[in-house]
Amino acid sequence: TLSLLQCVPPVGRSRRAANRHPHFPQYNYQQTEYRETIRENVEEGYPILQLRATDLDSPANANIRYRFIGESAAVARSAFEIDPRSGLITTRGIVDREANERYTLLVEASDQGREPGPRSATVSVHITVLDENDNVPQFSQKRYVVAVREDVRPHSEILRVSASDQDKDGNAAVHYNIISGNSRGQFAIDSVTGEIQVVAPLDFETEREYTLRLRAQDNGRPPLSNNTGIVSVQVTDVNDNPPIFVSTPFQATVLESAPIGHSILHIQAIDTDNGDNARLEYRLTGTGTDTPFVINAATGWVTVSSELDRESVEHYFFGVEARDYGAPPLSATASVTITVMDVNDNRPEFLQKEYYVRLNEDAAVGTSVVSVTAVDRDVNSAVTYQITGGNTRNRFKKPCLNNIVDFV
Repeated sequence: TLSLLQCVPPVGRSRRAANRHPHFPQYNYQQTEYRETIRENVEEGYPILQLRATDLDSPANANIRYRFIGESAAVARSAFEIDPRSGLITTRGIVDREANERYTLLVEASDQGREPGPRSATVSVHITVLDENDNVPQFSQKRYVVAVREDVRPHSEILRVSASDQDKDGNAAVHYNIISGNSRGQFAIDSVTGEIQVVAPLDFETEREYTLRLRAQDNGRPPLSNNTGIVSVQVTDVNDNPPIFVSTPFQATVLESAPIGHSILHIQAIDTDNGDNARLEYRLTGTGTDTPFVINAATGWVTVSSELDRESVEHYFFGVEARDYGAPPLSATASVTITVMDVNDNRPEFLQKEYYVRLNEDAAVGTSVVSVTAVDRDVNSAVTYQITGGNTRNRFKKPCLNNIVDFV
């Protein structure tokens, strides 16, 4: 605190000379500037420093007034005020260190003299504002979004978050932790650096997105924290699942009269991956150029591609492959059996085109003349016979139940 200089006018000096106030007001010559510290957020009107200046002139010319001057006056008056009579400097409002940590005030003391005019002196006052833990850490982003492949290796860094605190020293030191969204423990965060790592396997097919809530807390006393940090971890698919057939083996039947293009069997497979990793194409395997079936590569429908003939081939055995579009692609195979069903598309045929028989004229009635045989290539084709011509006198007959012609 500045002290008043005890200066007494010399003995024998006339009153006239004393009133000429030849002396400027003076601050203590041992201290040309002052340094004070205050904590931010002190109440309005908080006393900081008591300044006193002395004037060796008579009281009429030693009526000292104090004020802020210079380029810093406006800044000084925004935060502080000085009593013009007493020289007491106090806070004008809330002082915020984060807005201004140091103030340099230039204070003038003026004696208000008349002849030859007011005289003044100045002194510098340096005020340092000490930090209080009055600022909450703030994350650099409202929401962090990161895409991570599901096959990421454990303990790989996927993201680094940061939060800043406008306070100082320990009040500004921030540490981090995950407060929700990590129930399975797939993630960990470095409390000092904010580095987030994957520490357990991820599976796109099980969980496609994780929403982590973070806390940033400073080291103040008491500590202040921000619980609004959000990290969206979006798991991206890799081709780690092969196609799976809905049912296997595949079996179907088709009439041999089915037209070309007729749909026989729908091959279906599923792939639990995503995008192209789950898009499938189908192809037949183990077939030849004479195989009368094709498959639609996109839909999996097996259709007739050429005429069928059960009497030539009744059963077809081949394979089918489902392959995805991943890189590299994954595939699965299954067996297919198609049975061609019969239709009555074949006429009976005699084993011989003509039969020559010699019969004695004295042959007894009922004598077997000839046995004819006809075959039908269809299934369960029972052949019956009848005489259709040349038996004008009805000399011959054919029993209904056999293929023997008798003489009547």
